Amino acid sequence: MDFPVTVNLKRPLSVGDQDIKSLTFDEPDLGTSIEVEEAKTPWGQTVILLAGMAGVSVEAIKRGKESDYREITRLVLDPYQQLQKDRAAEDAASGNVAAAT
Repeated sequence: MDFPVTVNLKRPLSVGDQDIKSLTFDEPDLGTSIEVEEAKTPWGQTVILLAGMAGVSVEAIKRGKESDYREITRLVLDPYQQLQKDRAAEDAASGNVAAAT
C-alpha cells in the first residue's frame, strides 16, 4: 500500500462552514495508534484510525455516508489491515517479536 490515498466522496461532508469533497489518508502517526489502542470498541477504533489518517475530526468521519465508508474500506482500511498483518508476519519470521510471558 502506498500512502497517501485520496478518496473522492460521493456526498461532501459538512464540517462547520466547510464542505469536504475528498479525504486524503496517510499512514497513522504514533498518537493516532495510541488512541486506537485505547478505544473501547472496534467501531471506536475504526473511526479514530480513519480520522487520524485523514487529519479530520472524529465527528467528520461519523458524518460520512455508508457508501463512502464502503469505498474507504476498500481503498484504505482493507489494504492497511493487510499491510499490518504482513508486517507482523515478517517480524515473527525474523524473530523481532517479543516472547509472550
